[in-house]
Amino acid sequence: MWFKNLYLYNFEKEFPLDAEQLHEELAKKPFVPCSATQRESAGWIPPLGKNATSFTHGSNGYILLSMARQERILPASVIKETLDEKVEAIELKENRKVSSREKKDLREDIEHELLPRAFKRTQKMDAWIDPKNGWLIINTPSGPRAEAFTKLLRSTLGTLPVTLPESETSPAVAMTEWLSSSKTPEPFDLGFECELKNQGDDKGSATFKQHDLTLDEVQKSLEAGKYAAKLALEWDEKISFVLSEDLQIKKLKFLDVLEEELNDNDPESHEEHMDIQFSLMTGEVSLMLKDLMRVLN
Repeated sequence: MWFKNLYLYNFEKEFPLDAEQLHEELAKKPFVPCSATQRESAGWIPPLGKNATSFTHGSNGYILLSMARQERILPASVIKETLDEKVEAIELKENRKVSSREKKDLREDIEHELLPRAFKRTQKMDAWIDPKNGWLIINTPSGPRAEAFTKLLRSTLGTLPVTLPESETSPAVAMTEWLSSSKTPEPFDLGFECELKNQGDDKGSATFKQHDLTLDEVQKSLEAGKYAAKLALEWDEKISFVLSEDLQIKKLKFLDVLEEELNDNDPESHEEHMDIQFSLMTGEVSLMLKDLMRVLN
């Protein structure tokens, strides 16, 4: 349940549904596995697991939801090999060149023939909605995967007015300043990872991992004109993460203090364990995001 990434969206207006109302909407588009002729399928699943019945889980005003996406794996190389064999057989038998149009039709026939036998891969993606603070937060580092989630949610609800987050001070400017001064605003501390990029058309970059970011190597790169595109930070001794220049959060890790708090609650079931994790995670992350937006504005 601990999210590993936070792909952030802001709601442009207040989210109008509570957990039960959202459940009723998501139930209209449940996940159904791919049929024999489908390349992919997507829909909603109970976020607390296959034994749960609700398509949402609410806690302290936060709403957890989960999408499943299944696709049939049909490598292009397999299709090409089969197509080449068929084309060669036709050209030898009929003593003629196969046209581009005919090859296209053959390719479609091959896909239709092979698809039912292709392996299926199913992926789950979790997200939560924070109506009070106007966040949609998806557990993925990938922009395209986040867009697939918002596309399904938009088609389910009929509308989804969200936008990528913005701040008065760009993350790149703020992170570069924090690195240059070796000082971060409270309650943040520098971590041990950063990516520095050249400005302008020069795409050169330097990455430091498991590295003391206050050392001369980093400072010399900054003095040479590089800026911070990614920076590892720690918030309030509870959460570590990497902030990117597009105001997205990756490599999220909840530190021992939250694990200890989870264990102190002594959950008795899988569902109770997930509920306590979700409550701890959303409560702390919402405070972290408030602090982050404060220091960037």
